[in-house]
Amino acid sequence: MRVLIINKFLYPNGGSETYIFKLGEQLQKMGHEVQYFGMEHEGRCVGNRVNVYTSDMDFHGGSKLSKLTYPIKTIYSKEARVQLRKVLDDFKPDVCHLNNFNYQLTPSMILEIVKWRKEINHKCKIIFTAHDYQLVCPNHMMNNPNTHQNCEKCLGGHFMNCMKGKCIHGSTAKSAIGMMEAEFWKLKGTYKYIDTMICCSEFMKKAMSQQTVDK
Repeated sequence: MRVLIINKFLYPNGGSETYIFKLGEQLQKMGHEVQYFGMEHEGRCVGNRVNVYTSDMDFHGGSKLSKLTYPIKTIYSKEARVQLRKVLDDFKPDVCHLNNFNYQLTPSMILEIVKWRKEINHKCKIIFTAHDYQLVCPNHMMNNPNTHQNCEKCLGGHFMNCMKGKCIHGSTAKSAIGMMEAEFWKLKGTYKYIDTMICCSEFMKKAMSQQTVDK
């Protein structure tokens, strides 16, 4: 098979990156073709793993103008769709394996994969490994950092609770953006296109099943 592994970071940034690279190596040993898609990180990307990157998005630095556009880019990325389409047309994967993609790459990529496989009549499967609770909780932790209490208020798509609880960095504005992102993709029903989801626990599986990922 041809497997396209998608993750926003393509250098050893943390556990998810260790996972995707080790997974890719194992798949290659088993005879599969593997490529990666993610953001461009000058001087940090690992080898010749991908043929097209999206531009880097720095949420902590950058110009004032770029920061003004981040709220839109964190919800929907046209660039990610355009660049991903180049990879899809070139590599023609049988499996697209999603990992951490929210904020920088955005779920817009799922729509592009669905559009592409329909246009060329190719049965490309979409697999998602959940490294956190982003699909069901806008701050991805299911924990309110202000109260330090575990929280399940957003389960079932009740994302207004994120803004009410200021769950993202204790900020109403940032929490509102997180809420809008979650509501946008819920309304579009985007996560229903995920064919298989890999969860690290029964609790995570149960939590994810209460969101729009449940077909």
